[in-house]
Amino acid sequence: MLEAQVSTIQGRVRDEEGSAVYGATVRVMADSTLLGATDTDRLGSFRFSMNRSGEFTLIVQGLGYGETIQEVSVRGSETVELDVRLPRQAIEMEGISVQAERSRERVRFEEIGGATVREFNLAELRSLPGVVEADPIRAVEVLPGVVSTSDFSASYHVRGGSSDQNLILLDGVPIFSPFHLGGFFSVFNADMLDRAELQSGGFAAEHGGRVSSVLQIESDAGDGEFKVDAGVSLLATRVAIGAGLPRKTAESLGLANLKWRVSARRSYFDVLMKPVFEFPYHLTDLQAVVEGWTRSGDRVMVTGYSGADVLDLTRLDPESFPLRIDWDWGNDIAGLRWTRARRGGGSLDVRVNTSRFGTGLTFPDFGDTDFSSRIQQGQLRIDLDTRPSSTMAFKVGGALERTSYKNSFTSGGTVFGSGEGAGMLMGTYAQAGWSRPGRWLVEAGLRLDTWMPDPGETAYELAPRLAVKRFLSNGDVALKLAAGRYTQFIHSLRDEELPLGLDIWVTAGARAPHVVSDQVQLGLEGYLDDDWFWAVEAYARSFDGVVMFNPAEDPNDEFDDILAGSGLAYGSDLLVRKETGDVTGWISLSLLKAERTFADILSPFPSPPDVTYSPIFDRRLDVDLVLRYPLPWGWTGGLRWNLGTGTPYTRAVGSYAYYSPQFVQGQGRLEWAGASDATDDLGGYAVVLGDRNSSRYPTYHRLDVSFRRDIHKSWGVLTPYLDLVNLYNKRNVLFYFYEYDRAPPTRSGISMFPLLPTFGLEVHF
Repeated sequence: MLEAQVSTIQGRVRDEEGSAVYGATVRVMADSTLLGATDTDRLGSFRFSMNRSGEFTLIVQGLGYGETIQEVSVRGSETVELDVRLPRQAIEMEGISVQAERSRERVRFEEIGGATVREFNLAELRSLPGVVEADPIRAVEVLPGVVSTSDFSASYHVRGGSSDQNLILLDGVPIFSPFHLGGFFSVFNADMLDRAELQSGGFAAEHGGRVSSVLQIESDAGDGEFKVDAGVSLLATRVAIGAGLPRKTAESLGLANLKWRVSARRSYFDVLMKPVFEFPYHLTDLQAVVEGWTRSGDRVMVTGYSGADVLDLTRLDPESFPLRIDWDWGNDIAGLRWTRARRGGGSLDVRVNTSRFGTGLTFPDFGDTDFSSRIQQGQLRIDLDTRPSSTMAFKVGGALERTSYKNSFTSGGTVFGSGEGAGMLMGTYAQAGWSRPGRWLVEAGLRLDTWMPDPGETAYELAPRLAVKRFLSNGDVALKLAAGRYTQFIHSLRDEELPLGLDIWVTAGARAPHVVSDQVQLGLEGYLDDDWFWAVEAYARSFDGVVMFNPAEDPNDEFDDILAGSGLAYGSDLLVRKETGDVTGWISLSLLKAERTFADILSPFPSPPDVTYSPIFDRRLDVDLVLRYPLPWGWTGGLRWNLGTGTPYTRAVGSYAYYSPQFVQGQGRLEWAGASDATDDLGGYAVVLGDRNSSRYPTYHRLDVSFRRDIHKSWGVLTPYLDLVNLYNKRNVLFYFYEYDRAPPTRSGISMFPLLPTFGLEVHF
């Protein structure tokens, strides 16, 4: 039996000035029958492959553009290339937004083989109840497979990985520790967000540098029209302004057009509190994105960000606040990106960027005690994507990165701890994809990372990756399998059991090993009536080369301050999502078992035994219910309910009096340490701890709700909002502390968020 010939319709959608139209809905009709629908990508490209030829009607729609209808004739296995231009025109938003959202998710289901991808846009982000402001990293917590261990930290863990094993990209630029207030919330201003996408497993060979997940945050450069988005919350005041160059000015620069957006944010605790008392803390954010398009359709993009937290207690009156601290930390990134679309599909993408994170902590009253930590990375990257046929796609690329760090702890002119190093990473990859529409999708890739540390020996890691997807039930259900190896050459030494804290970064080399993670996942996913999407996945991951501080560090050996170990994680995720209608949302259920294994370096035995324990993010069950729904009088409601089993902790099981040796006139004796001048509550007593992380906190659950309303004015839109965090005031335990100076000893708990109402006002014009 002869196989049907495959015909292809592909092309690009651009506006009248030549800019790519992203997210435009493209539908192919034949005799009033819908054959398929898709959304255009960042370069405005689209592609349809069909097992038929003949006469077709192409219907293209986009928000802010008029509808374009084009007749297309395809003969045999011909590939027809189109260049569609959309005129700017206000159109009905409701119908297009619903169709586009369904289409984008459906396209991802049909075209992505192995990666587990979850995406949310600005509207979804704002509808999620949050703490003070909409936050894309806080929003990641509601996705399946993602664990947050504390209300006070936006740091997250994906499928048994540590938080430093998540690659976070802002417009393709890696960013380290993107958090304010010691991790309380992220540095990203939601007004600048276009979309955020989390790849929680099975990501392709093009992504390197981290082993757990990839979070891509993309900025919105606007449409070139003057626009202002501003907001006032309990945390800060922010404003984002967008516009574009006049057409003649852009043409004089050799561009068809150029558009830009810039945002600024500053907290005002220090200003509001000043009439009452001095509160010397503030944060600032500055972010900018510039996007230009050439007449031939090339895109040039510039991204920049600079943010800082400053806590300067040295300004306070020493009599009223004797502890003087000067603490600051922040990020700076800059990136330049040039992308050229290739005829027939695909693109050439060139990126050059730099990223820096640093922190400094000074105690001027304690012998000029000073702690500082810094990490910096520069990157040059080239990616080539080509599609020789409607069923084949290839992508190759490489990156050259230089990463350096320096950590220092000094007091009174004496260096008590330090570490510095650097490394060059040459990463190259090749990946291929083959598809048989509606039946098979196969992706294979190979990545070679060459890491050259200073100090340390060169490491070579070959990382194969394979994904297979088999479509069933007329293409509405798919069975998928993905397996691969992932590598990482940096670590954070931050104690993840602390609710707040900053990362202390080091590079792999003589001081620390690199991480190698082998992963496999098996999943089944599908659609029901185009309204409901469901997915279930099981996975297993190994981690070789995880690190922690060495408790038995030899001060005479500068390279033994880090202890290497291994890890294992396995579990499953279930997601059911309603994508269309007045009420949308999802419910997810995640099961996880995570372990870490290190040598018991404090053991008295000559060969230290291994100790295996559950890390702080080993949450065995995690359930999230997320809803977005209409309310009376034009209000929109959001809801998030989270249930999770308790996370591990090390329990104190008792105390005992301890004695110290005393030598007097050639004779020795043991004297109770409590008989000294010790003034602390535990003087003379030691605490007996149980096995590491062998106990668990009580079950965690919390209900958050939000309310928003758009009030349309002649000059713009006014949006008041109210978020109620922990609506029923559940006292979730943050940690326990013990008092052994009482009889009997007592245990007390510190809770996370109580009922916390936050509100704000947004302005758009």
